[in-house]
Amino acid sequence: MLTLGGALAGTGTGPGANPNSGGDTAGALTTALSEALGDVDRSLVLTGVFGIAGAGSAGRPAAVSAARRAWHACGLRGSPAVVTDIAVAFAAGTTAQKGIVVFSGTGAGAAVISDGAIVRRADGYGWLVGDEGSAVWLGREAVRAALAALDGRSRPTLLTESVPRALLGQAVLSELGAATPRHQCTQHRPAATPAPALAFAGAAVNGTSLGAGGTTTLAREPASRVPQNPALAQAIIKEVYGRPPAALGRLGPVVAAAAAAGDAVARRITEEAAEWLLRDVDAVRAALTDPSAPVVMHGSVLRDGPVADAVRAGLRVRFDADPRRAGDGAVGAASLAIRRLGFPPPE
Repeated sequence: MLTLGGALAGTGTGPGANPNSGGDTAGALTTALSEALGDVDRSLVLTGVFGIAGAGSAGRPAAVSAARRAWHACGLRGSPAVVTDIAVAFAAGTTAQKGIVVFSGTGAGAAVISDGAIVRRADGYGWLVGDEGSAVWLGREAVRAALAALDGRSRPTLLTESVPRALLGQAVLSELGAATPRHQCTQHRPAATPAPALAFAGAAVNGTSLGAGGTTTLAREPASRVPQNPALAQAIIKEVYGRPPAALGRLGPVVAAAAAAGDAVARRITEEAAEWLLRDVDAVRAALTDPSAPVVMHGSVLRDGPVADAVRAGLRVRFDADPRRAGDGAVGAASLAIRRLGFPPPE
């Protein structure tokens, strides 16, 4: 929540709001908005902006309806503006009205933004048919790699230990008699030079940043096979299919940690993620009329770690300048709301 002068007046968080990944949009927005408002006098709230995945296309009616339900449930006057989460991601990194944003959180993609509208976009199509390079994509690839190693289709990887531990917990692993065997991670070999939302919502009185293709080719040489454990594999499958797809995003840091430790399979996954994200940027950059316009990196995957490092390096090469790191998406949405009232956005 921001004052007209840009001072922080309240914050709130809620569960995942992306309906394409199993989130309850209205419920999540209501939870976050209510927490952000606290005991603030509702009559002082002038307007709001929600950035919602899918709000710029066929999903817009549902997104607008969810935002209005949350707004009115919190006792606020009027109706909030609804924009795409992609526009909010850009506003979270710059006060400029035009530029490029590349994002990777629950969803992933890139877009050219102008005055809060998407001029051109690449990906951001949801976990089922897109979002390559997102936290959910990283999680899915990690599970695939772990299962392939567990049933003997592929080489051992640190992911056969860290993925079951993250998904099931040590207590369940012990019950299964599945203390995953420790082994030396497969050494990373440098790959060829790479070729490369996030679901959050915000309100003018703030809101919340909510953290939301391709296949990895795994080596098949028979190097120190992991003992097969059908019960463990089935427990992983039960956990994965028993939760919304967005839950796979929690494995993003697991992949990053394994890659940082030198695991070849995890490194291959993070490198491919960066390639997808940079490919998204290449697909939209022709629509950027001002070559000096800012480039913003947004989302949990692009804060730090191997994917963020690779994407940042690729953007430097492409634009001969350092990309900007986005801050809180909710603050970006609040800045857009302030701008809609005719005030300059806070620096």
